[in-house]
Formats: sequence, structure tokens, C-alpha cells
Amino acid sequence: MKRSAALLVAFGLGFVLVAGARAQDASFGCKVLLCAAATAPGWPGIPYCVPVMQTLFRQLAKGGGWPSCPEGNASGLGYEPYRACRAGLTSVQSPTDGGADFIPAPNGSLCADLSKPQQICSGGDGGCSTSYPTTPRDSRSEPYYVDISTASGSQRFYFSLQGY
Repeated sequence: MKRSAALLVAFGLGFVLVAGARAQDASFGCKVLLCAAATAPGWPGIPYCVPVMQTLFRQLAKGGGWPSCPEGNASGLGYEPYRACRAGLTSVQSPTDGGADFIPAPNGSLCADLSKPQQICSGGDGGCSTSYPTTPRDSRSEPYYVDISTASGSQRFYFSLQGY
């Protein structure tokens, strides 16, 4: 509930509304943003939001882009499929060439301790590579986000585009 209230306050500060303006009068992009960021209940539990989000899904399925909401001072749609790695670990991508070298990647599926390199050698050909202790990253149930800017700073809102 707190998050929804903060979102509405952020939008209230970002919009320049004429007297009597209502949510139904907002642009499609702003309706999507308000509905997608709703919590307790999420958008499937808000009758007004169901057709808005269904229209969005049809638009995205046809190759359309994420609608903009310039009045809301919001960034475009972002995607973070995993939660942050714990302190001291770095998000990495698994090696694609079958080797052991990891590549730092913001949306990598593993967390690695890059301060503890380990040499891995195979056979007698002297072919060695460096590896690091890793753990799988936890997935986010709400992997999409928008950043909303107000006079007091920026706040990130995570949400899911999946219906419940």
C-alpha cells in the first residue's frame, strides 16, 4: 500500500493537470505505468487496469514498443531478471565457449567472488583457465521496472507483466 501511495504522489508531482482531470483522462502510457506499478492489489485485482494491461500485451505481442508517459517523469521500461548479488560478489555471465572465464554482466545469472581466482587445468597440454566460486542468482518475481523522478529524487518501481 505504501508503494502505491508513493507512486501516486510521484505522479501527482510530475503531472501538470488542469482542474477536474481524472485518471481516465491520462495518456495510454501513463495508464499503463500507473497500473503496472500498482501493488496490494496488483493490476489484475484492479478492474480499471485489466483492459489497459490487456491492450498493452496485445500491442507488445504485435511488436509494438512500451508506451511513454512524459507527464510522469518516468524512464523507459527496464528489465532486471535477477536480484542483486550480495556484497562482495559480482554479477557474471556463464562462459559461452565452454571455458571457465566469467564475464561481468548486469543481468548475468550467477554471482561470482572475483577476489578468489582458481586455476583449472585440463590434460597435459598446459591449457589452464581461471575460474571463480559462483552461486546462482535469485530470480525476481517482478523483473520489469521504471524509474520515476520527482523533486525529492528518483524511485524505482518493479512490476510484472504476467497476469495472475
